[in-house]
Amino acid sequence: MEKKPIHEIISNVFRAIPLAMGAVVLAAAFLAGRYGWRRGGFRACQSAGITSVEVGEKDIHITGFYPGSFPEGFCGYYAEERDGRLYVGFRFSAVFGFFETGDFDISIPVKGTIDEVVLKTRMNETTIWNAQSGALPQSERYGVYVKLERKDVYSVSMSYDGSGGGMSCADGSALGSGDYIFMDNDIMIASKEAGAPVPFTITVKDAAGTAVASGEFWFDANVEKMYLAVTEDGRIMEDKDYEE
Repeated sequence: MEKKPIHEIISNVFRAIPLAMGAVVLAAAFLAGRYGWRRGGFRACQSAGITSVEVGEKDIHITGFYPGSFPEGFCGYYAEERDGRLYVGFRFSAVFGFFETGDFDISIPVKGTIDEVVLKTRMNETTIWNAQSGALPQSERYGVYVKLERKDVYSVSMSYDGSGGGMSCADGSALGSGDYIFMDNDIMIASKEAGAPVPFTITVKDAAGTAVASGEFWFDANVEKMYLAVTEDGRIMEDKDYEE
Protein backbone atom coordinates (compact mmCIF):
# COMPACT_ATOMS: atom_id res chain seq x y z
CA MET A 1 0.00 0.00 0.00
CA GLU A 2 1.37 3.38 -1.03
CA LYS A 3 1.96 5.75 1.85
CA LYS A 4 0.71 9.32 1.59
CA PRO A 5 3.33 12.07 1.75
CA ILE A 6 3.61 13.64 5.17
CA HIS A 7 2.67 17.08 3.81
CA GLU A 8 -0.62 15.66 2.43
CA ILE A 9 -1.45 14.08 5.79
CA ILE A 10 -0.76 17.37 7.59
CA SER A 11 -2.90 19.24 5.04
CA ASN A 12 -5.82 16.86 5.59
CA VAL A 13 -5.51 17.28 9.35
CA PHE A 14 -5.62 21.07 9.08
CA ARG A 15 -8.65 20.88 6.79
CA ALA A 16 -10.47 18.73 9.33
CA ILE A 17 -9.79 21.07 12.25
CA PRO A 18 -12.39 23.74 11.24
CA LEU A 19 -15.04 21.04 10.82
CA ALA A 20 -14.25 19.58 14.23
CA MET A 21 -14.26 23.03 15.83
CA GLY A 22 -17.59 23.79 14.17
CA ALA A 23 -19.07 20.59 15.57
CA VAL A 24 -17.76 21.46 19.03
CA VAL A 25 -19.24 24.97 18.81
CA LEU A 26 -22.64 23.59 17.73
CA ALA A 27 -22.61 21.03 20.54
CA ALA A 28 -21.67 23.71 23.06
CA ALA A 29 -24.46 25.98 21.80
CA PHE A 30 -26.95 23.11 22.04
CA LEU A 31 -25.91 22.26 25.61
CA ALA A 32 -25.92 25.93 26.62
CA GLY A 33 -29.44 26.34 25.26
CA ARG A 34 -30.62 23.20 26.99
CA TYR A 35 -28.88 23.55 30.35
CA GLY A 36 -26.81 26.75 30.52
CA TRP A 37 -29.81 29.00 31.11
CA ARG A 38 -30.07 27.63 34.67
CA ARG A 39 -27.11 29.84 35.62
CA GLY A 40 -29.53 32.75 35.38
CA GLY A 41 -31.92 31.18 37.87
CA PHE A 42 -35.41 32.66 37.91
CA ARG A 43 -34.20 35.61 35.81
CA ALA A 44 -34.07 33.21 32.85
CA CYS A 45 -37.46 31.60 33.55
CA GLN A 46 -40.67 32.08 31.61
CA SER A 47 -44.32 31.68 32.54
CA ALA A 48 -46.16 28.47 31.67
CA GLY A 49 -49.67 27.13 31.38
CA ILE A 50 -50.28 24.85 34.36
CA THR A 51 -52.74 21.97 34.02
CA SER A 52 -52.17 20.13 37.31
CA VAL A 53 -50.20 20.24 40.57
CA GLU A 54 -49.91 17.24 42.90
CA VAL A 55 -48.06 17.68 46.19
CA GLY A 56 -46.57 14.60 47.84
CA GLU A 57 -44.30 14.03 50.81
CA LYS A 58 -41.15 13.62 48.72
CA ASP A 59 -41.91 15.37 45.44
CA ILE A 60 -44.17 17.80 43.58
CA HIS A 61 -45.70 16.61 40.32
CA ILE A 62 -46.56 19.38 37.82
CA THR A 63 -47.91 19.13 34.28
CA GLY A 64 -48.32 22.00 31.83
CA PHE A 65 -47.49 23.48 28.46
CA TYR A 66 -45.97 26.44 26.62
CA PRO A 67 -48.74 29.08 26.50
CA GLY A 68 -47.63 30.98 23.40
CA SER A 69 -48.92 30.58 19.86
CA PHE A 70 -45.48 29.98 18.25
CA PRO A 71 -44.19 26.48 19.14
CA GLU A 72 -41.31 26.40 21.61
CA GLY A 73 -39.82 23.24 23.07
CA PHE A 74 -39.53 22.58 26.80
CA CYS A 75 -35.95 22.96 28.07
CA GLY A 76 -36.42 22.30 31.76
CA TYR A 77 -37.23 23.88 35.10
CA TYR A 78 -35.46 25.72 37.89
CA ALA A 79 -36.71 25.33 41.47
CA GLU A 80 -35.86 26.48 44.99
CA GLU A 81 -37.37 25.33 48.28
CA ARG A 82 -37.68 28.03 50.95
CA ASP A 83 -39.60 28.05 54.26
CA GLY A 84 -42.35 25.69 53.19
CA ARG A 85 -42.65 27.17 49.71
CA LEU A 86 -41.49 25.66 46.44
CA TYR A 87 -40.63 28.27 43.83
CA VAL A 88 -40.47 26.93 40.28
CA GLY A 89 -39.83 28.50 36.89
CA PHE A 90 -39.78 27.03 33.39
CA ARG A 91 -37.77 27.57 30.24
CA PHE A 92 -38.77 27.09 26.61
CA SER A 93 -36.85 27.61 23.38
CA ALA A 94 -37.91 28.12 19.77
CA VAL A 95 -34.85 26.09 18.70
CA PHE A 96 -36.07 23.02 20.56
CA GLY A 97 -39.56 23.56 19.17
CA PHE A 98 -38.36 21.70 16.07
CA PHE A 99 -37.48 18.62 18.14
CA GLU A 100 -40.14 18.43 20.85
CA THR A 101 -43.32 20.07 22.15
CA GLY A 102 -43.74 22.61 24.90
CA ASP A 103 -45.72 20.15 27.04
CA PHE A 104 -44.07 18.97 30.26
CA ASP A 105 -44.67 16.42 32.99
CA ILE A 106 -42.15 16.78 35.80
CA SER A 107 -41.57 15.66 39.39
CA ILE A 108 -39.53 17.98 41.62
CA PRO A 109 -37.95 16.38 44.74
CA VAL A 110 -38.45 18.26 48.02
CA LYS A 111 -36.86 17.93 51.45
CA GLY A 112 -39.55 19.34 53.74
CA THR A 113 -43.29 19.93 53.97
CA ILE A 114 -44.59 22.17 51.19
CA ASP A 115 -47.45 24.54 52.00
CA GLU A 116 -47.37 26.55 48.78
CA VAL A 117 -46.14 26.14 45.21
CA VAL A 118 -45.26 29.38 43.40
CA LEU A 119 -44.69 29.91 39.68
CA LYS A 120 -41.81 32.40 39.51
CA THR A 121 -40.25 34.38 36.67
CA ARG A 122 -37.96 37.40 36.58
CA MET A 123 -40.95 39.74 36.91
CA ASN A 124 -43.81 37.82 38.52
CA GLU A 125 -44.79 35.33 41.24
CA THR A 126 -48.08 33.40 41.03
CA THR A 127 -49.35 30.85 43.54
CA ILE A 128 -50.41 27.70 41.68
CA TRP A 129 -51.11 25.54 44.75
CA ASN A 130 -51.52 26.06 48.48
CA ALA A 131 -52.20 23.68 51.35
CA GLN A 132 -55.43 25.38 52.46
CA SER A 133 -57.37 25.25 49.19
CA GLY A 134 -55.21 22.87 47.19
CA ALA A 135 -56.50 24.67 44.12
CA LEU A 136 -54.96 26.54 41.25
CA PRO A 137 -55.99 30.15 40.72
CA GLN A 138 -58.56 30.27 37.92
CA SER A 139 -56.18 32.27 35.74
CA GLU A 140 -53.82 29.25 35.65
CA ARG A 141 -56.47 26.56 35.03
CA TYR A 142 -57.04 25.45 31.47
CA GLY A 143 -59.97 23.30 30.46
CA VAL A 144 -63.73 23.20 30.98
CA TYR A 145 -65.77 25.15 33.55
CA VAL A 146 -69.40 24.46 34.47
CA LYS A 147 -71.82 26.83 36.24
CA LEU A 148 -75.07 25.61 37.81
CA GLU A 149 -78.16 27.80 37.58
CA ARG A 150 -80.44 25.18 39.14
CA LYS A 151 -80.29 24.10 42.80
CA ASP A 152 -81.15 20.39 42.57
CA VAL A 153 -77.77 19.26 41.18
CA TYR A 154 -75.82 16.72 43.24
CA SER A 155 -73.12 15.71 40.74
CA VAL A 156 -71.52 16.92 37.52
CA SER A 157 -69.43 14.54 35.43
CA MET A 158 -67.36 14.97 32.31
CA SER A 159 -66.22 12.18 30.00
CA TYR A 160 -64.24 11.87 26.77
CA ASP A 161 -62.44 9.08 24.95
CA GLY A 162 -62.78 6.61 27.82
CA SER A 163 -61.53 9.10 30.41
CA GLY A 164 -63.32 11.49 32.69
CA GLY A 165 -63.85 13.09 36.04
CA GLY A 166 -66.54 14.70 38.08
CA MET A 167 -67.54 16.65 41.14
CA SER A 168 -69.96 16.13 44.03
CA CYS A 169 -70.13 17.17 47.68
CA ALA A 170 -68.54 14.75 50.16
CA ASP A 171 -71.47 15.12 52.56
CA GLY A 172 -74.01 14.23 49.87
CA SER A 173 -75.54 17.69 49.71
CA ALA A 174 -76.44 19.62 46.57
CA LEU A 175 -73.73 21.52 44.74
CA GLY A 176 -73.79 25.29 45.07
CA SER A 177 -75.16 27.32 42.20
CA GLY A 178 -74.00 30.58 40.69
CA ASP A 179 -70.23 30.07 40.39
CA TYR A 180 -68.19 28.30 37.74
CA ILE A 181 -66.79 24.91 38.77
CA PHE A 182 -63.49 23.84 37.25
CA MET A 183 -63.70 20.29 35.92
CA ASP A 184 -60.29 18.92 36.94
CA ASN A 185 -59.63 17.08 33.71
CA ASP A 186 -56.82 16.45 31.22
CA ILE A 187 -58.89 17.40 28.19
CA MET A 188 -56.55 20.34 27.47
CA ILE A 189 -53.61 17.98 27.03
CA ALA A 190 -55.74 15.53 25.04
CA SER A 191 -56.67 18.25 22.56
CA LYS A 192 -53.08 19.46 22.25
CA GLU A 193 -51.83 15.91 21.62
CA ALA A 194 -54.54 15.30 19.03
CA GLY A 195 -53.82 18.62 17.36
CA ALA A 196 -57.57 19.09 17.02
CA PRO A 197 -60.74 19.71 19.07
CA VAL A 198 -61.75 16.77 21.30
CA PRO A 199 -65.41 15.72 21.86
CA PHE A 200 -66.66 15.37 25.42
CA THR A 201 -69.92 14.91 27.32
CA ILE A 202 -71.22 16.74 30.40
CA THR A 203 -73.82 14.93 32.55
CA VAL A 204 -75.65 16.58 35.44
CA LYS A 205 -77.59 14.46 37.99
CA ASP A 206 -80.00 15.09 40.85
CA ALA A 207 -80.16 13.47 44.31
CA ALA A 208 -81.70 10.26 42.92
CA GLY A 209 -78.96 9.90 40.34
CA THR A 210 -81.26 10.86 37.48
CA ALA A 211 -79.72 12.88 34.68
CA VAL A 212 -81.38 16.31 34.63
CA ALA A 213 -79.11 17.74 31.92
CA SER A 214 -76.65 16.34 29.39
CA GLY A 215 -74.82 17.66 26.39
CA GLU A 216 -72.01 16.90 23.94
CA PHE A 217 -69.40 19.52 23.10
CA TRP A 218 -65.97 19.94 21.50
CA PHE A 219 -62.99 21.36 23.39
CA ASP A 220 -60.28 23.17 21.43
CA ALA A 221 -56.88 23.66 23.12
CA ASN A 222 -56.38 26.89 21.17
CA VAL A 223 -59.31 28.40 23.11
CA GLU A 224 -57.75 27.23 26.43
CA LYS A 225 -60.93 27.71 28.52
CA MET A 226 -64.55 26.79 27.86
CA TYR A 227 -67.44 27.94 30.06
CA LEU A 228 -70.74 26.01 30.17
CA ALA A 229 -73.88 27.01 32.07
CA VAL A 230 -76.53 24.51 33.18
CA THR A 231 -79.86 26.39 32.97
CA GLU A 232 -82.87 25.90 35.21
CA ASP A 233 -84.79 24.23 32.38
CA GLY A 234 -82.13 21.55 31.88
CA ARG A 235 -80.12 22.95 28.97
CA ILE A 236 -76.32 23.26 28.87
CA MET A 237 -75.26 26.41 27.07
CA GLU A 238 -71.78 27.68 26.23
CA ASP A 239 -71.07 31.11 27.72
CA LYS A 240 -68.69 32.70 25.20
CA ASP A 241 -69.03 36.16 26.74
CA TYR A 242 -67.80 35.21 30.22
CA GLU A 243 -64.70 37.05 31.43
CA GLU A 244 -62.70 36.22 34.58
